[in-house]
Amino acid sequence: MRTFFSRVKTVPHERLVELATARDEETHRIAYRQAEREIEASQRQVTALEEEVVKALTGESQLDLTVANSMLLKHREKLQTARHAMEEAKARLEKEKSSAQQTKDQIDEMVSWADCYAKADIGTRHMIIARLIERVDVATGYKVHIKFRVSLRQFLGQE
Repeated sequence: MRTFFSRVKTVPHERLVELATARDEETHRIAYRQAEREIEASQRQVTALEEEVVKALTGESQLDLTVANSMLLKHREKLQTARHAMEEAKARLEKEKSSAQQTKDQIDEMVSWADCYAKADIGTRHMIIARLIERVDVATGYKVHIKFRVSLRQFLGQE
Protein backbone atom coordinates (compact mmCIF):
# COMPACT_ATOMS: atom_id res chain seq x y z
CA MET A 1 0.00 0.00 0.00
CA ARG A 2 2.84 2.35 0.77
CA THR A 3 4.28 1.75 -2.70
CA PHE A 4 0.90 2.38 -4.31
CA PHE A 5 0.41 5.62 -2.40
CA SER A 6 3.95 6.80 -3.00
CA ARG A 7 3.36 6.47 -6.74
CA VAL A 8 0.05 8.31 -6.48
CA LYS A 9 1.74 11.13 -4.60
CA THR A 10 4.49 11.50 -7.23
CA VAL A 11 2.02 12.62 -9.89
CA PRO A 12 0.76 16.20 -9.49
CA HIS A 13 -2.86 16.38 -8.33
CA GLU A 14 -3.96 18.49 -11.31
CA ARG A 15 -2.41 15.97 -13.67
CA LEU A 16 -4.39 13.13 -12.08
CA VAL A 17 -7.64 15.03 -12.56
CA GLU A 18 -6.70 15.90 -16.13
CA LEU A 19 -5.84 12.29 -16.99
CA ALA A 20 -9.04 10.87 -15.52
CA THR A 21 -11.39 13.37 -17.14
CA ALA A 22 -9.59 13.30 -20.49
CA ARG A 23 -9.78 9.50 -20.67
CA ASP A 24 -13.51 9.41 -19.99
CA GLU A 25 -14.25 12.40 -22.21
CA GLU A 26 -12.31 10.94 -25.14
CA THR A 27 -14.33 7.71 -24.98
CA HIS A 28 -17.58 9.65 -25.30
CA ARG A 29 -16.15 11.96 -27.96
CA ILE A 30 -15.22 8.93 -30.11
CA ALA A 31 -18.76 7.56 -29.81
CA TYR A 32 -20.15 10.95 -30.82
CA ARG A 33 -17.90 11.21 -33.88
CA GLN A 34 -18.82 7.68 -34.93
CA ALA A 35 -22.52 8.55 -34.66
CA GLU A 36 -21.90 11.66 -36.78
CA ARG A 37 -20.28 9.54 -39.49
CA GLU A 38 -23.23 7.14 -39.41
CA ILE A 39 -25.63 10.05 -39.89
CA GLU A 40 -23.64 11.42 -42.82
CA ALA A 41 -23.50 8.03 -44.53
CA SER A 42 -27.21 7.39 -43.95
CA GLN A 43 -28.09 10.88 -45.18
CA ARG A 44 -26.14 10.30 -48.41
CA GLN A 45 -27.95 6.99 -48.95
CA VAL A 46 -31.36 8.54 -48.34
CA THR A 47 -30.59 11.41 -50.71
CA ALA A 48 -29.40 9.04 -53.43
CA LEU A 49 -32.52 6.89 -53.06
CA GLU A 50 -34.79 9.93 -53.16
CA GLU A 51 -33.11 11.01 -56.40
CA GLU A 52 -33.56 7.51 -57.78
CA VAL A 53 -37.27 7.54 -56.89
CA VAL A 54 -37.67 10.85 -58.73
CA LYS A 55 -35.91 9.36 -61.77
CA ALA A 56 -38.17 6.30 -61.60
CA LEU A 57 -41.26 8.55 -61.49
CA THR A 58 -40.10 10.53 -64.53
CA GLY A 59 -39.16 7.40 -66.42
CA GLU A 60 -35.41 8.10 -66.45
CA SER A 61 -34.65 4.99 -64.37
CA GLN A 62 -35.64 1.37 -64.84
CA LEU A 63 -35.61 0.74 -61.08
CA ASP A 64 -38.88 -0.64 -59.74
CA LEU A 65 -40.60 2.06 -57.71
CA THR A 66 -41.76 -0.33 -54.95
CA VAL A 67 -38.19 -1.55 -54.41
CA ALA A 68 -36.88 2.00 -54.29
CA ASN A 69 -39.59 3.05 -51.81
CA SER A 70 -38.96 0.08 -49.52
CA MET A 71 -35.22 0.77 -49.56
CA LEU A 72 -35.91 4.45 -48.90
CA LEU A 73 -38.03 3.60 -45.84
CA LYS A 74 -35.34 1.27 -44.54
CA HIS A 75 -32.60 3.88 -44.94
CA ARG A 76 -34.72 6.63 -43.38
CA GLU A 77 -35.21 4.37 -40.36
CA LYS A 78 -31.45 3.77 -40.26
CA LEU A 79 -30.91 7.55 -40.40
CA GLN A 80 -33.32 8.07 -37.52
CA THR A 81 -31.52 5.40 -35.46
CA ALA A 82 -28.19 7.09 -36.17
CA ARG A 83 -29.59 10.47 -35.08
CA HIS A 84 -30.86 8.93 -31.87
CA ALA A 85 -27.44 7.36 -31.23
CA MET A 86 -25.77 10.72 -31.80
CA GLU A 87 -28.14 12.45 -29.37
CA GLU A 88 -27.37 9.81 -26.74
CA ALA A 89 -23.63 10.15 -27.33
CA LYS A 90 -23.90 13.93 -27.06
CA ALA A 91 -25.86 13.62 -23.80
CA ARG A 92 -23.23 11.25 -22.37
CA LEU A 93 -20.47 13.65 -23.43
CA GLU A 94 -22.22 16.57 -21.73
CA LYS A 95 -22.86 14.46 -18.64
CA GLU A 96 -19.18 13.51 -18.54
CA LYS A 97 -18.18 17.15 -18.70
CA SER A 98 -20.52 17.95 -15.82
CA SER A 99 -19.30 14.98 -13.79
CA ALA A 100 -15.74 16.28 -13.86
CA GLN A 101 -16.32 17.56 -10.34
CA GLN A 102 -17.22 14.05 -9.18
CA THR A 103 -14.00 12.71 -10.74
CA LYS A 104 -12.03 15.47 -9.04
CA ASP A 105 -13.63 14.56 -5.71
CA GLN A 106 -12.70 10.89 -6.16
CA ILE A 107 -9.10 11.81 -6.92
CA ASP A 108 -9.04 14.20 -3.95
CA GLU A 109 -10.22 11.30 -1.79
CA MET A 110 -7.49 9.02 -3.17
CA VAL A 111 -4.78 11.63 -2.59
CA SER A 112 -6.05 12.32 0.92
CA TRP A 113 -5.86 8.59 1.65
CA ALA A 114 -2.29 8.62 0.40
CA ASP A 115 -1.52 11.50 2.76
CA CYS A 116 -3.06 9.97 5.87
CA TYR A 117 -2.30 6.27 5.35
CA ALA A 118 1.16 6.34 6.94
CA LYS A 119 -0.10 8.19 10.04
CA ALA A 120 -3.43 6.37 10.37
CA ASP A 121 -4.39 3.90 13.05
CA ILE A 122 -5.05 0.27 12.12
CA GLY A 123 -8.84 0.75 11.79
CA THR A 124 -8.45 3.63 9.34
CA ARG A 125 -5.90 1.67 7.36
CA HIS A 126 -8.33 -1.23 7.09
CA MET A 127 -11.02 1.12 5.82
CA ILE A 128 -8.69 2.58 3.18
CA ILE A 129 -7.51 -0.87 2.10
CA ALA A 130 -11.09 -2.13 1.86
CA ARG A 131 -11.93 0.73 -0.52
CA LEU A 132 -8.90 0.11 -2.74
CA ILE A 133 -8.52 -3.68 -2.82
CA GLU A 134 -11.04 -6.02 -4.38
CA ARG A 135 -9.47 -9.24 -3.14
CA VAL A 136 -6.29 -10.83 -1.82
CA ASP A 137 -5.32 -14.37 -2.81
CA VAL A 138 -2.73 -16.30 -0.86
CA ALA A 139 -1.31 -19.30 -2.73
CA THR A 140 0.93 -22.11 -1.56
CA GLY A 141 4.25 -20.91 -0.32
CA TYR A 142 2.56 -17.71 0.89
CA LYS A 143 2.54 -16.15 -2.56
CA VAL A 144 0.25 -13.16 -2.27
CA HIS A 145 -1.70 -11.71 -5.20
CA ILE A 146 -3.52 -8.43 -4.55
CA LYS A 147 -6.28 -7.38 -6.95
CA PHE A 148 -6.95 -3.65 -6.75
CA ARG A 149 -10.35 -2.23 -7.71
CA VAL A 150 -8.48 0.16 -9.98
CA SER A 151 -4.85 -0.44 -10.89
CA LEU A 152 -2.36 2.37 -10.60
CA ARG A 153 -1.94 2.33 -14.37
CA GLN A 154 -5.70 2.73 -14.88
CA PHE A 155 -5.80 5.44 -12.25
CA LEU A 156 -3.03 7.33 -13.99
CA GLY A 157 -4.63 6.82 -17.40
CA GLN A 158 -1.91 4.60 -18.82
CA GLU A 159 -4.25 1.74 -19.80
